[in-house]
Amino acid sequence: MASPIIYTVCSISQIANAIVLGDSLKTHNPDYNFQIGLVDFEDKIPAYVQSPYPFTSINSLNINGFDKMCSRYTYEEIIPNCKPFFAEYFLEKTEKLIFIDCTSVIFQSLAFVCDLLNHSNIVLTPQLLFANKHPNEKLILNSGIYHAGFIGFKKSDETFKFLKWWGKNTRTKGFKDLCKGLNTDQLWLEHVPAIYEGVYILKESGINIGYWNQPERNITQLKSTSKLYSINYRDRQFPKEYFEKLNKYSQKKLSKIKPTFGIEVPNKPTIGKTIAKKIRFLNKIVDVILDKFVS
Repeated sequence: MASPIIYTVCSISQIANAIVLGDSLKTHNPDYNFQIGLVDFEDKIPAYVQSPYPFTSINSLNINGFDKMCSRYTYEEIIPNCKPFFAEYFLEKTEKLIFIDCTSVIFQSLAFVCDLLNHSNIVLTPQLLFANKHPNEKLILNSGIYHAGFIGFKKSDETFKFLKWWGKNTRTKGFKDLCKGLNTDQLWLEHVPAIYEGVYILKESGINIGYWNQPERNITQLKSTSKLYSINYRDRQFPKEYFEKLNKYSQKKLSKIKPTFGIEVPNKPTIGKTIAKKIRFLNKIVDVILDKFVS
């Protein structure tokens, strides 16, 4: 049986993040196959980039309507909206597949997630796990109960039905407009436990820790009990160690490269972006409090 595949999706500007994720994965899961889904042309990757992990370019997928996606979505929107199509592609090559955001780092084995896929078609990760811990639970309702930064898939007819439905929506309705109930690929996950069979809700506090759930997760405690599995550094201040790893792979140069697909991000702030900004601000305050007082 083929090894489980862990995949991420990024543009050229995020390749350093993806490689650091791959390195952390291989440290703790050496037998897993790590793949980078590239929403760009592979021949545009600068020569100074030496990736130990293979790329699959978006043009290899032959997505129906991709040209229209490029003309309607911003750079920020188009990358997550391609996630279902890469999942379909990689599931043809393996029995078990896990998606992880490229801004994540893995801290130990993910074998237990693959074990869950022995009996489940889809594994979803909730944003929050505890009541009365987050300073504003209502804000999380705007962005989605489940987070699309960590999802497990098993090759099955049910999973492919889900991916085709998910892709149909991200192809045409994957805008980021929280006040209209749209958050690229993520809010569609709300329907999945009701519509599809074999959906497992992964209530593991050490998985996919990010700015959205930092107030209810004690990283120090999770480390001490060997329950810290992954941190997603998206939209939060990078620790020094993570910066150093990124710079090893020319992150400063790569981050300046303009994505090929999608349109410029509008300068005018939307209500949705304002809400997201408030969430990040609240969690930065919590980060400071935890750093000072949580041991």
